[in-house]
Amino acid sequence: MWISTRFFAMLRMIGRLWYDLPLLIRLFKAWESGSYPGLSARTLMVVAGALLYLLSPVDLVPDFIPGLGVIDDLAVLALVLQSLAQDLAAFRTWEQGRR
Repeated sequence: MWISTRFFAMLRMIGRLWYDLPLLIRLFKAWESGSYPGLSARTLMVVAGALLYLLSPVDLVPDFIPGLGVIDDLAVLALVLQSLAQDLAAFRTWEQGRR
């Protein structure tokens, strides 16, 4: 039971990743161009930490293990998106207001 609950929670996080990742990319592009000033230093630090983990050769689950190697990377991305939910919601509102 515990494994299936955790598995489905992981699937939900991965689904959210596919939904929110394009929004996060648009947020950084708007921030970089200077059109969106609402990006906090905390957000930048969280994303930088996640990128360091993803690019690091040291993982909780080594990437060379087929199938399992990318699960920890996907989990990190999903957790980052979850922690950035407020920033993403504010950006989504800002973006819709500009249309």
